[in-house]
Amino acid sequence: MQIQETSSQGLNREFEIKIPATEIEDKLNKHLKSIGKKAKIPGFRPGKVPLNILNQRYREGALAEVLEDCIDTSVKQVLKEKNIRPALKPKINVKSYEDGKDLEFEVQLEILPTIGEIDLNNLSFERYVVTVPKEEISGVIENFAKRIRETRPIQEPRKTKKGDIVIIDFEGFVDNEPIEGGSGKGHSLELGSGSFISGFEDQLIGQDKGSHLKINVIFPKDYHESKYANKPANFDVTITDIHEADTIKIDTALAEKLGFESLETMETSVEKMIAKNYTEHSFLNTKRHVLDALAERFVFDVPQGMIELEFANIWQQLLRELGISEEKTANKNIEDKEAAKKFEEIAGKSEEELKGEYKVIAERRVRLGLLLAEIGNRNDLSVTNQELLNALMAKAKEFPGHEKEIFDLYRNNESALASLRAPIFENKVVEFILSQSKVTEKKITPEELEKLLSVEEEEAEKRISSESEKQKKPRKKKES
Repeated sequence: MQIQETSSQGLNREFEIKIPATEIEDKLNKHLKSIGKKAKIPGFRPGKVPLNILNQRYREGALAEVLEDCIDTSVKQVLKEKNIRPALKPKINVKSYEDGKDLEFEVQLEILPTIGEIDLNNLSFERYVVTVPKEEISGVIENFAKRIRETRPIQEPRKTKKGDIVIIDFEGFVDNEPIEGGSGKGHSLELGSGSFISGFEDQLIGQDKGSHLKINVIFPKDYHESKYANKPANFDVTITDIHEADTIKIDTALAEKLGFESLETMETSVEKMIAKNYTEHSFLNTKRHVLDALAERFVFDVPQGMIELEFANIWQQLLRELGISEEKTANKNIEDKEAAKKFEEIAGKSEEELKGEYKVIAERRVRLGLLLAEIGNRNDLSVTNQELLNALMAKAKEFPGHEKEIFDLYRNNESALASLRAPIFENKVVEFILSQSKVTEKKITPEELEKLLSVEEEEAEKRISSESEKQKKPRKKKES
C-alpha cells in the first residue's frame, strides 16, 4: 500500500492511497475460501469447493466486501501512522479501479484542533442566590390544595362567576385551521385562574350551563409555539356543567393529606423545591458567563464540517419551532420573493439574517464543546452510570404511562444516550471551572433574577447579531 499526503492546510488533510492489485487479489482469495467453508454447492463437500468455482459464483459480491475492507483498513492505518484525530468521518473518493488492477482513492478529512495550554487562572464570576418569598411558598401550597379539593355541581341554576369550575368542550382555530393541541372535551377550568390565554376565561363569566360560545382571543407575542405567537384565534366552546369548590384551608389536615407530617414540614419542603428551581436558573446564568469567558479567552480554528453539522441541526430545530417547512424557505437558486416575505413574517427576520446569526452560534457551540471536552479529559471528569441513570429516570417521568418505552429507547440507542450524557458532562466541567475561580455570591429577589436573565438574553442576541454582521463584511485585501 502506498500513502501520499497531497494537502495539509489548516485543519484539512488530503491523502492519495494506492492498493496493489496483488494485495486485493490475495485478500479476495482468502475471503472466497472462507465462503467456501460454508457454501453448499452440489457435487462438492463444504470446504472442498475449487477456487475457480467460488470465483464464478461469488466473486462480484466478495470483491465489493474486500474493496470496502481494504479502504477501511488503509484509512485506519493512515490515521494511526500520522497520529490523526479526525473531526468527522473521512470522505472517500475512488479515483480509479478495474477488476484485476490497482485501487486508487483519495481521503479527505478535517482533524480536531490541537488545544494548547488551558489557563483557567484569574477567572471570577457572580453566583446569584435567591431568597424564597413567603408568599410564593403560600401560593404553591394553595395550588396543591386546589388540585385536591372537592368540587360539586351547583345546586341552583345560575350564571357562572369567577372562582367557578366550568366543564367545557372546546375547539380552537387560527386562520381557519385547527390549533394543534387546542381542543378538548370535559375539560375542567377554574374561572380566574389564568390557565388559558388572556381573555378566554373572562368571556366564560356570566354564562349559563349549556351555553355555546365563540370566544375570540390573541395569542401572546412570546407564546411557546412561535407559529401561533401574536395571532388571533377563535374557539368554539360549550359549557357542559358548572361546579363549585370547597373553601381552601391551609392547615395540618391539608399537610397530612398531601403526605407531610405537619404544616411546618410541608412549608419547608415546598421552600426547598422552589429554592432548587431558582438555584438551577441561577446556575444557568453563571454557566453563560463561564462560557462567555472561555469563548473570549480561547480562540482556535474549528472543523468546518462540525460547524455545518451543528448549524444544520440548529436550523432544522428552528424551522420546526416556527412551523416552517423546507418548501417555505427561500430558494437561493431562484428569486422567490414570496417565500422570502412569508419566512420573514413568521420568523421576524429574513432567512439570510437568521442563517448568519445561527452560523455564529453553531461555530461558538462547536468551539466551546471541543474546549469543554478537553478540560474534562485533562482533569479526569466523567459521567457516572448512576448520574446517567438518574437523568434517564427523570426523562422517563416526563412521559407518564410510557416509562418503559422511554427506558428502552435510550438504552438501545447510543446517540440518544449521548444526548443525555452531554449536558451532564458539560455541567460538571463548568462546576470544575467554578471551583478553580473566584465566585462571589449575591443575594437577589426572584423579580431581580427574572429581569437580569431577560436583559442578559437580549444582550446575548445583540452580540450574536453584531458578530454575524461583522462576518458578512468582506475583508480588506492586504496591500502588496
